[in-house]
Amino acid sequence: MIATAGDTALIIVAALWGVLVLFLCLVLANTFRVLESTKMTIDAMREETVPLLREVKTSIEKTNREIDRVDVVLESAGSIVGRVERVSGLIEEAATSPIVKLIALGAGVRKGFAKAAKKAKK
Repeated sequence: MIATAGDTALIIVAALWGVLVLFLCLVLANTFRVLESTKMTIDAMREETVPLLREVKTSIEKTNREIDRVDVVLESAGSIVGRVERVSGLIEEAATSPIVKLIALGAGVRKGFAKAAKKAKK
């Protein structure tokens, strides 16, 4: 049997087709490995991230509770400050008037003594 040019061309095309299929198989195998590695990485990240997010959620909830407590303390402190201001205002009003009158009386008495002393010298 003698191979014709068509037979030779078919053998070359078949060989090239085989090489192409082999190349595509290698590419698919590498792609499979990359995808498998990516899947493993994502699974590992998920295993680490989910507990971390639970911890963050717990910390945030505790922080919110503490902030609520601080708000209550600040409201109480504001109320106490208001009461102290009112009491100090009352004390100031009660003490200021007699003290001013006493000082005025003392100044008047001093002026009176000063005038009396001047008249006594003349």
